[in-house]
Amino acid sequence: MIIDAHTHLGRELIEAGPEELLASMKKAGIDRAMVFCGDINGLPTAECIEMLAPHRGVLHAVGSISPTAAPLPPTEKVESWLRDGLIHGLKFYVGYEYFYPNEPTLRPYFALLAKYKKPAVFHSGDTYSKSSAAKLKYALPIHIDDLATEMPELPIVIAHMGFPWVTDAAEVCYKNANVVADCSGFVYGDFDAKHRTHFSELFKEFLRVAASPDKLLFGTDWPVSNQKPYLRLVRKLAGKDAEKILSGNAIRVFGLP
Repeated sequence: MIIDAHTHLGRELIEAGPEELLASMKKAGIDRAMVFCGDINGLPTAECIEMLAPHRGVLHAVGSISPTAAPLPPTEKVESWLRDGLIHGLKFYVGYEYFYPNEPTLRPYFALLAKYKKPAVFHSGDTYSKSSAAKLKYALPIHIDDLATEMPELPIVIAHMGFPWVTDAAEVCYKNANVVADCSGFVYGDFDAKHRTHFSELFKEFLRVAASPDKLLFGTDWPVSNQKPYLRLVRKLAGKDAEKILSGNAIRVFGLP
């Protein structure tokens, strides 16, 4: 089985629907995908859940909460989504939005994630070129260490291996038992020779510092990156650890059936 742990649907920064994602997955040989919702991309969590309903078991929603939005969603509503298996975690767009991972107003939602053993996924590192207003200081992976230390019961995913701060992200994963990373979003479209070499070096460096293949999830950031060449390269790099990196870790971290 292959699970893409980082994909997007949306109407604004990224324009893509479930049929396009499913077609890409079929072409690439990917069985399931985590799909990130978000007001930041014009697809609120409730609408994303409804959009994915016909594809449950294949496309798994990951909700999103913005501490800069008013009002914040009722914790009762978020808990019902988690309890009913309608979402498998929450994504937080630090950097694109101006807050740090240990934002105090998010603590009730982090507590719910911990209760249901679902992850908080944080954007980390570089930002999409179409969003020039993003501020990198909020997206440094080292800031995730604060939250990971304060809430060791909370599963956390660092998106994009924190690129370009990959070593920092790997160290946060190594230090904290509750933190992993995904390897998504390193290229727009397909890999050329230069980007293939660079990604390969960073992939190996992450695993060297994190010191365990249990710390890394396959993800592409589709539709930013094309799934088929991404999977081909990650499968080659994963080698004997392919089962963990390509699906096993995602099943464990997101608590998939």
